[in-house]
Amino acid sequence: MATKNMIPADEVLTHHQVEQTFIHELKDEGLIHINIVNKKTFIPAEDLPMLEKMINLHRDLDINVAGLASITHLLQRVDELHNELWRLRNRLRMYEEE
Repeated sequence: MATKNMIPADEVLTHHQVEQTFIHELKDEGLIHINIVNKKTFIPAEDLPMLEKMINLHRDLDINVAGLASITHLLQRVDELHNELWRLRNRLRMYEEE
């Protein structure tokens, strides 16, 4: 498996000063993906923004992994509702213009 678009977990852990167990707990909760290539752990680049948000919430507000899972679920639901609202507004505009 190629490591293109993947970031070594060691670099993320060092940069954010978090334990490796934290990353594995997030993976176990299904919040991030990790890939192991040649015995090295990598994080997909698209997971990095969410991982950094979770690290900040964990560090700044002392939120545990279960709390992070709840927050992530709620944020995804808010985003879904926001997208649905925009779709419905666009449909409504279509009928208002007739």
